[in-house]
Amino acid sequence: MIAQRFSRPETFRIFSINLVRAIVDKRASTYRLAPRRTFTGLDQSTGDQLYRAMNADAVLKKASRYLELSKTVMLQVGWDDAAGMPTLHVLTPNVLDVVATNPEHPSRVIVTYPGERSDDTTFADWTPTGFKLLNDRGAAKRIDGNPGNSNPYGRLPFVPWFDRLPDDKFWLPGGDDLFEAQDALNIGLANLWRAVECQAHGQAWASGISANEVLQFGPDRAIALPQGGQFGFATPNAPIGSILEALEFLLRQIAATYGVGSDIFDLSKVAESGSAKHAGRLDLKEVRQDQIAQARTMETRLFETLKVVVNTHRPGTIPDAALIGVDFAEQQDQLSEAEHLSNAQIKSDLGIWSPVDVLMSINPDGFPDRDVAYRELLRRRDEAGDLAIQL
Repeated sequence: MIAQRFSRPETFRIFSINLVRAIVDKRASTYRLAPRRTFTGLDQSTGDQLYRAMNADAVLKKASRYLELSKTVMLQVGWDDAAGMPTLHVLTPNVLDVVATNPEHPSRVIVTYPGERSDDTTFADWTPTGFKLLNDRGAAKRIDGNPGNSNPYGRLPFVPWFDRLPDDKFWLPGGDDLFEAQDALNIGLANLWRAVECQAHGQAWASGISANEVLQFGPDRAIALPQGGQFGFATPNAPIGSILEALEFLLRQIAATYGVGSDIFDLSKVAESGSAKHAGRLDLKEVRQDQIAQARTMETRLFETLKVVVNTHRPGTIPDAALIGVDFAEQQDQLSEAEHLSNAQIKSDLGIWSPVDVLMSINPDGFPDRDVAYRELLRRRDEAGDLAIQL
C-alpha cells in the first residue's frame, strides 16, 4: 500500500504491534494448565504413557490458540513406527480440504504438504476406507506395504475441533474482524511514524534573500538579512495526537469486542487488587466455560480415534469399552504465598484437600501424579521423625 501511494516507499519505517497474538493468547485458556485425564477400563499408567508420547497437552495448547484464530482446526492421530507410539498433530485450514455433510463427521479429508517447489507438493487423501498419496498433479503415488490404497483404520484418523457448535458448514466464520483490525493498526503506526519524522520539527523559512542562498544559522550565530527580509520557523500542523487517539480507540474497541479488557494494551495501569482482577476476568471466565464444553467433546472423540489407531498397530492395547474422563484445571487468580497457603489450610481443614493435594498444588511440575506426591510425603514424614529423634 505504501509503494502504491508514495514515490519513495523505502523511506518509511514499518513496524507493528501484534494485536492478534495478544488477544488470541489471552482468550485461549482451555489448556493453559494441563487437564487431568482419568481412564475407565484402561490402566491409568498406560493411558498416561500414550498421551505423554503424543505430547498431547503441548499440542492441544497450541491447537487451542489456532482455534481462537481460525474457529475450526483438525487434529490428526498418527503412528510413529520407530517409537511404537501414537503421534498427534494440529492441522489448520490453509492445508485442509474437507468434504462433510455432517460437519462433526467428515467423509473425506485431503491434507496438503507443501514442498520447497510446487512440484514437490503432495496431498494425503483420506476416506474411511481408502488412503491415497497424490503428487502435485493429483496422480496417486505407490505406497509400500499398501498397494490397494486402503485405510487401515476403517475410519478417518482426524478429529475436528470447533470454536462453537457448527450448523451446516464445516468451516466456521469469524476472525476476519481481528485481521482487519491488525491491518488498520499497522497502517496507523506507519502513518504515525511518518508524521513524527516529517512534521515533528519546525521548518525554517526566510524572505528577502535569493532562492539559491543558504543561510548558516544556529544558537551561536547572528543571521544577517537584507532590508525588509524576514526569518522564522513555521510550526507544523502534525496530526500526531489525532493518530494516537484513533489507534487507542481501535485497540479499546477490539479488546472490548473480544472480552479481554481494554487494559490488555494499557502500559500505564497501576497494580490492581484481587477483586479488581477477578471482575476483569468475568467475561473471559464465561468464554472459558464455552471453550471447555467444546474441548470435552473433542477429547472424547480424540480418545476414540486414538483407540482405533493404537489397536491397529498394537492390538489389544486399549480395550474397546475403555472410556476417558477429563478434569480441566480451574483458573486461579494470582495470590501471594501467604494467601495460597492460607487457602490450602482452609481446604485441608474442611476435608476438601489432603496433604497430597497441597503438595501437588504447590509444585505441580514436580508432583503431577498422586502416587508420587504420596510417597514423597511419607518420605518427608519419616525424615522429620528421624531428625526429631536425633535432636
